[in-house]
Amino acid sequence: MHDSPQASSQFTLKHGERITDCSPLWTSGSDRILEEIASCNHCLRSTYRVIVVTSATGLERRASLYVQHFIHAARTFPELRPNTISIGQV
Repeated sequence: MHDSPQASSQFTLKHGERITDCSPLWTSGSDRILEEIASCNHCLRSTYRVIVVTSATGLERRASLYVQHFIHAARTFPELRPNTISIGQV
């Protein structure tokens, strides 16, 4: 049985991992890091968002996602959706 191309391009978390940050493509920092995140990890198109994932042991990894991959991930992981603040909440 073969996996569909879409199945292999979905962002996932491994057991014990959690999303700790999500930001637009970074434009400053180490050249090596900028090179690593410039293209989507799944399709090599330009990165739309960089997601930082932290393991249960505290190790971090970055996932660079093209806009369509990010939209799919946001449907799966609520923490990637824009935060909504209720009126009166500090």
